[in-house]
Amino acid sequence: MTESGNKSDSQEVYRLADMHFEGPNLDLPSPPADLPYERFEDWRSRELLARNGIPATEEALLAALQTQSNVLLSAAAHASASLPAAAPLLRQIIHGPDDYAAVEAAYALARLGEEDGKETLRNALRRPLGAYLSPVLAAGYLAQLGDPSGFPVIREALGHELLAIRMLACKQLFFFVPYQGQVDALGLFERALEDRDPTVQGQALAQLRSLRSPATRPMLEKYLKHVEDRYLRDLAREIVEALPKT
Repeated sequence: MTESGNKSDSQEVYRLADMHFEGPNLDLPSPPADLPYERFEDWRSRELLARNGIPATEEALLAALQTQSNVLLSAAAHASASLPAAAPLLRQIIHGPDDYAAVEAAYALARLGEEDGKETLRNALRRPLGAYLSPVLAAGYLAQLGDPSGFPVIREALGHELLAIRMLACKQLFFFVPYQGQVDALGLFERALEDRDPTVQGQALAQLRSLRSPATRPMLEKYLKHVEDRYLRDLAREIVEALPKT
């Protein structure tokens, strides 16, 4: 026994210093009601940076590309798409360890007219799903740049067991609709509406509301026959009623 009489020699009390970790502020406001779906990520990146004290100025963005990490680095890369001076830093990021930020940097480079941005996005498609989310993001960005070659990645991702992968894949479907005929984007929308998770169904409906395409009427009417969630049912009915008459 120790002198205290209640602790063995092998039992020592360790007191750890108080630890405090402060991550980025991810609490964003609701997007403007009239924000086009295709502009959402631009808005989200700017808002995320602003909420964390990083204004959308050239000086602040260039500094963020050199000092931030993880989600704020990705947001800074995305927000630098109209900043030619950022190109050298974006190229450093595409060769860095953060694959998600690398895809954002590659998309920004491509939007600046730099061909190596598209090449990096195409290379990202080869990463294995599950281990990486970035192939799904790369597929959507390529579609926005006029290249639907990432569609097989989206199709595979919509059937993945991980909800985060299915959700991210669903968010890209909007950008493949212009290639309907080359790919079956509407067919994947129908698959998303059959997803076992209601959040994926809701994400698909949000895009279908923006599309306002009469071609989506059959899938929405089919969905209305079996959807049980009241909010999703009301949203689907609202979308159908707002569709242009053919």
